[in-house]
Amino acid sequence: MDSLKRILIAEDEANDIILMKIALEELSLEDECEVVQDGQKALDFLYRRGDYTERTAGNPELMLLDLKLPKVSGLEVLQEIRSDRRFDMLAVVIFSSSLDENDKTEALSSGASDFMIKPMGFDDFQKVIKKATSLYLSSRI
Repeated sequence: MDSLKRILIAEDEANDIILMKIALEELSLEDECEVVQDGQKALDFLYRRGDYTERTAGNPELMLLDLKLPKVSGLEVLQEIRSDRRFDMLAVVIFSSSLDENDKTEALSSGASDFMIKPMGFDDFQKVIKKATSLYLSSRI
């Protein structure tokens, strides 16, 4: 059985997943992440149901959550986990391409730990991932 992953990435865009994984590799955190590609799978992972019933117990420390996910939106995922005390210690960073101030306001008022805009270039992308992991992971490897 795998050890508990410290980072959960909920992202449906393949290119963004690749960039996140490369950025995490540069930070020596690539083995610390699990990737899901829709909101339903994110909830299944967190609640250890469906494909994830056998995963190691416990919760990740950090979730990088896209707002615009298929099946269940990132905002709905956020609202559901914020209504469950079991996830109080899970830092949820909205990682979105949305520049809409209402999206940011709604995400933060729904319990997001932070709201970060997905940058266009890789160097900036890596800086944003580094900021998120340094702020919200309890200890670096």
